[in-house]
Amino acid sequence: MHTKIGDSTLQLSLSFNDKKSGETSFQMNPSPTSSTPSEMSVSWSEGGGSAEDKDSSMPRKMVARAKRRIRKTCTTKLLKRRLPMIEWLPKYTLQSLFHDCMAGFTVALTAIPQGIAYGAVAGVPVEYGLYTAFAGPFIYALLGSVSQITMGATAVMALMTHQYVQLGGAEYAVILSFVSGCIELLAGLLNLGFIMDFISAPVISGFCTAAAVTVILSQFKTILGLTFRGSTFTKVLPGIFQHWRGIRVWDAVLGFAFIAFLLLLKNLPLIKKRFNSSCCLHHPCVEKAVWFISTCRNALAVILGCLIAYIFEIYEQRPFQLLGEIKCGIPNFQIPPFTIQRPKEEFTPSNWTDSDSYNQTSYEVITFPEILKDMGPGMILVPVIAILEQVAIAKAFSNGKKTDSTQEMIAVGAGSIFCSFFGCIPLTASFSRSSVLSASGGKTQFASLFNGCVILFALAFLMPTFFFIPKSILGAVLITAVYPMIEYHEIPSMWRGRRIELLPFFATFICCLLINMEYGILIGAQMHLLLLAYEGSRSKSTLTRYKEADEERVVLQADRNLYFPSVERFRNALTKVSIDVEAKNRVIVLDMGRVNQVDHTTLKMLQSILSSWDKKEEKYCFTNVSDHLKSVLSSILPKGVPISRPALPST
Repeated sequence: MHTKIGDSTLQLSLSFNDKKSGETSFQMNPSPTSSTPSEMSVSWSEGGGSAEDKDSSMPRKMVARAKRRIRKTCTTKLLKRRLPMIEWLPKYTLQSLFHDCMAGFTVALTAIPQGIAYGAVAGVPVEYGLYTAFAGPFIYALLGSVSQITMGATAVMALMTHQYVQLGGAEYAVILSFVSGCIELLAGLLNLGFIMDFISAPVISGFCTAAAVTVILSQFKTILGLTFRGSTFTKVLPGIFQHWRGIRVWDAVLGFAFIAFLLLLKNLPLIKKRFNSSCCLHHPCVEKAVWFISTCRNALAVILGCLIAYIFEIYEQRPFQLLGEIKCGIPNFQIPPFTIQRPKEEFTPSNWTDSDSYNQTSYEVITFPEILKDMGPGMILVPVIAILEQVAIAKAFSNGKKTDSTQEMIAVGAGSIFCSFFGCIPLTASFSRSSVLSASGGKTQFASLFNGCVILFALAFLMPTFFFIPKSILGAVLITAVYPMIEYHEIPSMWRGRRIELLPFFATFICCLLINMEYGILIGAQMHLLLLAYEGSRSKSTLTRYKEADEERVVLQADRNLYFPSVERFRNALTKVSIDVEAKNRVIVLDMGRVNQVDHTTLKMLQSILSSWDKKEEKYCFTNVSDHLKSVLSSILPKGVPISRPALPST
């Protein structure tokens, strides 16, 4: 395109290339015949450039964008959250070191007997419980956010692991630890902690109570010296009555005597308070001695039991069932066995002609996908329960400070993965051992590190002495450690508060006992969610009538958000208003002051009702409608329908 402006000749060139290249150019060139100084040359291009330039600029933009995102994400504050030791290590003192060493040693005296007992509950060699007891605290010392928390094997984790050990042996427990750790770590990195909010307190209480009852009943079998198969409630309870003739009197006497002994030591500080009149009991050394004896009661019981069994062994008598030989030494660091060989059922001769051949055992190779299939819902529920325990205990020992739930999920996930390389069972925070750590005066997470070192020392040098531990004493240790988990005190509070919440509590409790732990907690959680959905569908509408000038106003107010379960009840209320009230000089006012959300089903119902009112020439309007709800309702309302916003309170 050419044009002339005054005396100067201006050549205007516009060129638009193909849409795919997105190029645009604009040029102003002087006439080639003119040579005046006023003549000028201007060029402009947009979105141009060759394909090679575009190809070279794209990686640069991506790299620059990645750098900006990394700068925003990788901050010093986030690094201190993900590695809490950076925060407390520069401030560490010799006094804190002394307190942490004493606290770690005290916790180890509790963790060693409990680790052995929980290994037996899980159905794996008992040293696996000790492996978990040392490996978990090492990771928590690096990644944990609460100084009074210690991780390791617990009764609930051991009980949930046991049924998978029955399927594939100890290797299944190790793989379950690895898979659970991966899920826990991924949930922490993706901030999926909100999923835990769907498991209510009554469901958790019913689950913990059922787990405690199952563990106690299975340990009664150990105390009585019975050796039949089965560890669940439905197998142990009938089995005790069927095999009562096989009860070993010496084991039973020793077990029940040590239950009384452990309960006495546990309540020793309370007993001391009743005898405070004696002046010698007020001495600080006496108070510390009483606290130490009460705290280390499990270790004292194991040592005393070993001495009793060893004395009988000197006189060549063995009236008790002993723990036996435990593998000595520190475990090897190795990759979890993702492919295992599982023994099939024993081959029995089919007829008398094969009687000269003995029974043979054949093996089948189980691959990793088949192992995951065998685990089923436990692959998800075990990490869920571990996260619930970890976060709940962290909040209990945070001393009023804000708890970083994401960091706790990362810590328990990394701990489970790390433990699986040493042959451990799934782990989580332990309330009893954390209570000991808190009462022992631990200052930082270094106490957990020293706790793990003491357990490593026991694994390396003290395993031969554990040969003489009577099994009935381990049963007594577990019973006294687990019985506080029976949350019977929650029943009266739920009865006085909301009695309907007793339904998910007892549903979870009964299903965990009669079916299994995984399906029990699923059934309880689903029942409570259904109760919430049922209550959400029982919307109540309030009807108010008053006269304004010559018009009668009928105000219908919904008491909650309107979703599809409550649509029919609200429809009936609207229909009743339009039928019961005379149509002369009236206005139906829909008060939405308590409604913030409506779903698509509710919108379709409102559209249907309002269209029928329009045909009848009914007068209606909406009041107290929020801005968000107004934008939603505008999609179905006819034009001209009055909609008023909530009145602001006067200042």
